[in-house]
Amino acid sequence: MSTWSVPERVVPPNNPVDERAALEDRLEFQRATLLMKCGGLTPEQLALRSVPPSRLSLLGLIRHMSGVEAWFHEYDGKPDDLYFWDYAPGSTKRSDEVDVTRAADDLASYQASVARSREAVAGLSLDEVSPGEDYTLRWIYLHMIEEYARHNGHADFLRERIDGATGE
Repeated sequence: MSTWSVPERVVPPNNPVDERAALEDRLEFQRATLLMKCGGLTPEQLALRSVPPSRLSLLGLIRHMSGVEAWFHEYDGKPDDLYFWDYAPGSTKRSDEVDVTRAADDLASYQASVARSREAVAGLSLDEVSPGEDYTLRWIYLHMIEEYARHNGHADFLRERIDGATGE
């Protein structure tokens, strides 16, 4: 893998048809924004750290978001052992420990995690409470949009440090 491709990003409409469409469209926009920040970069560039002592990198953000998508995975009841998750008690998987030789695998894992998220909640009511938690699907959508937006801000700074690219 020489460089990551730049995805097409659809701007959400100003007049969504309903609440669910608004949440889904905004989340997809945020997901695509993160991938845009990584687009055109080599695995070595994706693994560059921000500012010492921080271990933050674009590749680390991709790994982190693979695990954060598990908020949606709870709805399908399948185990999440395939995804990077650095918050589970006793976990040895850390999103900030990146390996440039696994960049393509990290991207594939992220894409699989997002696809699983979409499938796990397709057709569910926004009022559906996640199994084992006390969060509605509506809350999870809002949380995920917030999580992506925050990390996309980090990605802006990382990308600018790597090659000077700024903006969307």
